[in-house]
Amino acid sequence: MLDIFNFSEYEKLARHAALGVFSHFKINHRDVDLEVGLVTDEEIRELNRENRDIDSVTDVLSFPSVNITLPFNKSDYEQDINPETGGVIIGSIYISKARAIRQAEESGHSISRELAFLITHGLLHILGFDHISDTDREKMEEKQRVIMKELGITRDMGDSEIMNSIKEEEFRSGFIAVLGRPNAGKSTLINKLVGQKVAITSWKPQTTRNKILGIRNDENSQIIFVDTPGLHAPKNELGRFMMRSVTAALNEVDAVLYLTNAEKEFNHHDKENVARYIDTGKQVIVIVNKIDRVTPAKVGSILQEISKINGVSAVVPISALKGKNLDAVMLEVKKVLPVGEAIFPDDIYTDRGMNFIASETIREKALRNLNEEIPYGVAVKINKYVASEELIEIDAEIVVQKASHKGIILGKNGEMIKKIGTEARIDLEKITGTKVFLTLWVRVEKDWRDDGRMLEKLGYNKDDYRN
Repeated sequence: MLDIFNFSEYEKLARHAALGVFSHFKINHRDVDLEVGLVTDEEIRELNRENRDIDSVTDVLSFPSVNITLPFNKSDYEQDINPETGGVIIGSIYISKARAIRQAEESGHSISRELAFLITHGLLHILGFDHISDTDREKMEEKQRVIMKELGITRDMGDSEIMNSIKEEEFRSGFIAVLGRPNAGKSTLINKLVGQKVAITSWKPQTTRNKILGIRNDENSQIIFVDTPGLHAPKNELGRFMMRSVTAALNEVDAVLYLTNAEKEFNHHDKENVARYIDTGKQVIVIVNKIDRVTPAKVGSILQEISKINGVSAVVPISALKGKNLDAVMLEVKKVLPVGEAIFPDDIYTDRGMNFIASETIREKALRNLNEEIPYGVAVKINKYVASEELIEIDAEIVVQKASHKGIILGKNGEMIKKIGTEARIDLEKITGTKVFLTLWVRVEKDWRDDGRMLEKLGYNKDDYRN
């Protein structure tokens, strides 16, 4: 959260400058909490007395709340996150308005330019830059020059020219379907882009069974990513449910992200899928994922194949797992979003409730711990979910379709189900911030994947694909 106070007519400028610094360092401003305020000479003198034992008026003071290491990674500062905003509390910047005006007059440039410079200077201090040694000073001054240029603010620009040059982007919002063949990395990508764990992940294909919304909010947009099951030929009623949810997702979205796995060939199925989505009138962005696992030559050959398809809006090679080139994905997604108001409140990141999140978390741990042939016959049913301020009690069943699988899930002396439960509990405590008491059972429901009523009980709801 960016808290700007006392800037009155210069508030837009202050926000522009701070966001420009964050953008330069590829920091999502929603991942941090920063205060920037204009104060009087006497107020900044008092701050100097109290905090620096100096009785003087300075132009800007920065008070870092945490030692930041660049590049910034929110997960490195879990103990410093503001529970109300979800941002890392990084510090405060105070600027003397009267001193800034005097310095602008003495230097012969506008007040707007001076304020933008002081905010840039102060925020660089918050991010760990300093000017104690000549080397540090030169490094910091170079950063200031680069950022001021990126902000589009020069010494010869007047106040009105600077303020008029700051364009306030129209707010955009919309739904983006994330489609692709199984194990392309769709859920991993959505979790990275949203910044929260929305969908479970596993190396096994067809991990995602339901249509799940992951919501990313920033200053000028709300992007609702629709996570979908991997495209495959269904072999049972569960598979048919999964493919119907894909069709429903495609019908209701504004654009499509089509993921392909760089470890595999971009084959005729991929080409047909992309062409079919383009034919529906949707804008399609093709994402080549897992480029960290293949040679540049392999990536190049895939890009060449994609270039043969007419109508693709953009192609972006990435590594979702390592977070490589995700800024380019966001840039392309925002280009295809329609102008419109936010659809969901800006403090939620998924449309799913905790019952669903709990069941999926348990299923994820089963997927990661069990043999290959078992997970596709595994589901999770939440029998009880009771939450208080101090404790969440969950009673859940792991449902299998063969009696022979029950013993495997239980494990020798109950070791496997205990391992699944422990891993799920740890994740759920991180998600909720509350102690979790989790009880797991195993139940056999023969051929549940072909039983429509059982699918409904297990949360595979027809409303997910009903238009």
